[in-house]
Formats: sequence, C-alpha cells, structure tokens
Amino acid sequence: MRSITYRGNTLLQTAGLALVMIYFFGVVGFILFPELFQFAEADIVGGRKLEPNNNGARCTSIWKCTLVVLDMGIRKEDLGEAMDDIPWKVDTSDADQYRIFYRMLYTLLFFIIVSTILMNIIFGVIIDTFAELRAKKDEIDRDISGKCFICGIERFEFDQLGESGSGFEDHIRNDHNMWKYLFFQVYLREQDYDDYSGGESYVFSKTLQLVQHPHTHETIKDIDTGRQLKAAKPQIDLSWLPQRSAMVLKNQRSSNDEKLNERLRQLEASSTTLTARLHARLDKLLAVATSNPAHDNPE
Repeated sequence: MRSITYRGNTLLQTAGLALVMIYFFGVVGFILFPELFQFAEADIVGGRKLEPNNNGARCTSIWKCTLVVLDMGIRKEDLGEAMDDIPWKVDTSDADQYRIFYRMLYTLLFFIIVSTILMNIIFGVIIDTFAELRAKKDEIDRDISGKCFICGIERFEFDQLGESGSGFEDHIRNDHNMWKYLFFQVYLREQDYDDYSGGESYVFSKTLQLVQHPHTHETIKDIDTGRQLKAAKPQIDLSWLPQRSAMVLKNQRSSNDEKLNERLRQLEASSTTLTARLHARLDKLLAVATSNPAHDNPE
C-alpha cells in the first residue's frame, strides 16, 4: 500500500490524464459509433438469442460511452471487444465505406495511448516505488547493523582495532548502549531539577525544558509527586552525544601508536648499531689498504 501512497501525486496525475483520454475516446465513440458499443455480447440461453447488453445499455449518451470505454478498455485492454463488428465494404458508392478504417484507427489509438503508454506508466511508477522503498529499507538495515546508533562509527573500525574480533558488539553493548542513553533521558525527566549534577544540567539544557504556566511563567509541578514537569525542546541539540568519537577507539589507537613508536625506536637503534659496525669495518679495511703499499715498496 505504501508503494501507492508514497508516489500518490504522480499516480493521481497520471490517472487523471488517463481519465481525460478515456473521456475523449468516449466522446469520439459517441460521435462516430454510438450504435456499435455494448457492455457484453449477446448470450444464447435455451437456443434463444437474448438481446445484447443485458448487463448494460447501449451508448446513448456521452457518459454511457465513457463508462463502456472505461469498463471494456481498461479491464480487457481491448476497446474493440466493446464494439460490434463492421463489415468490410468495397462498394465505393457507399458513404460508410471508410467507417471500418475509422474503427481500426480508433481502437488502435486507444490501445497505444491508454492501454500501453498510460497504464504502463502507472505500473512503472508503482514498481519503481517498490524498488526505491526496498533500497531505503536495505540502507536502514545496513545502518542499524553496521553503525553505532550513538556515535555513528562503522562496525569495521571497531572490529579492526579490537583484539577479540567482536569489538563492535562489545562497544554497542557496553560503551554506547542506546538503551542506557534512553534511560538517562527518562532519569532526567523523573529527577528533580534542583538535584541535577553539572553534567546532568548540561544535558538537560540541550534536550529538555521545564513546563511553565503560559501566563504566570511559573514552573508547573505534578500534583501527585510535586516534581517539576518537563518536556522535550522543540529543537533538540544533540551535540552532547559523542559524534564520530569513541573512547575505546582512542585508547586502542593510542596503544597502537605507542607500539608503533616503540617499534620505530627499536628499528632506529638497530639501524644506529648497524651503521656503527659498518663504519668500524670500513675503517679496518681502509687501514689495511693504506698499510699494504708501504710493506710492498722495494725501496
């Protein structure tokens, strides 16, 4: 049902155009073929042929012709079934010799414009709406299962940095449990305003407000509990929520950074030791190279 109501304006506009075209064909049919229209073919009961249109009436007015076009043309997608056959006349002196061509053109145009184009547009809008709604539902499901509801960070970031491979599940269950945030809002509503802590007062100022009398501007209290009544603000500020931020990621990233820095220091120390050894070896080779020519000199 939602696939119809979601694009209701487009469907109504297309359906209105279809009704206009049906009315147009009803008018043309009333002008050219008023005696040929019928709701149903004549039935034969007990060997006797009944009068045609026993479930309807002939096209004696424009609105009746429009009803015939609407019933037979839309339901059976062939307006020709609502019309009696016209004999193919070859007598050139007959004034109605071209009437069969008018009938063929009439039914063909109805089939092309109404049955094919307009009806397929309506069905296409419904089918495209189905696909669009399904795509939106899949996107919502991916966000629900693949992102933290509170901070909006993707699942793979937690799983990538977690040691057990279930970092995301631990995060949404322990760190950013959305039900705990909901309970916190309920707590702020139930707790007396004067008993708030600094952090609670800050969150209250972002999300809630005290209900005041419209004339005296005094805070209204509950008759049974005596506590101030609170209501949600018209524009709720969500800046108090951790957006794209999580302590567990910061700690893990800091730990990884420390490990990386330690590894870099080890590599730097190894590189320094190796460089010193290479310099010592090079000095020995140079010493040997400079002493050998003096021993080999014949003078």
